[in-house]
Amino acid sequence: MRVLNVVFSFCFWLGIWALLSSAEGWAFGIPLAAIATFAGYRLELRIGSLRWQAIPAFLGFFLRELFSGGWDVARRALHPRLPVSPAWKTFALTSRDPRVCLLLSAMVGLLPGTLSSHYEDQTLHVHALDQHQDWGKTVAQLELHLSQLLKEQIA
Repeated sequence: MRVLNVVFSFCFWLGIWALLSSAEGWAFGIPLAAIATFAGYRLELRIGSLRWQAIPAFLGFFLRELFSGGWDVARRALHPRLPVSPAWKTFALTSRDPRVCLLLSAMVGLLPGTLSSHYEDQTLHVHALDQHQDWGKTVAQLELHLSQLLKEQIA
């Protein structure tokens, strides 16, 4: 069964690569799919362990925030007078699932004005481009979406 999960995972990542790259660049895409498969294996992500009903909400939220983050950084780059107040902050993780915590840590950098360095002891260490923005609310929403997606029992 594990071999089947690895094969399905590898095919899934190859499919994602084909969609995003217009089926080009396989010399980069195949090793990248292998790395993603290995990471998923190490995180114990199994194709069947996802809550499929949560995928649309997760993708909608994530794509909206990804676009918002890119737009915000572009605005700040083009208009230097816009407020930038960088600071290192901590975020208290509510999830106890290490898969959720690790994925959250990796994905926070794609949210508006945030970058995560690591997590330890239920604390995520985040660099905020503007510490006065409500970045914590967005990180909490992403954590909730990941918990739902990975079938974590939410208290």
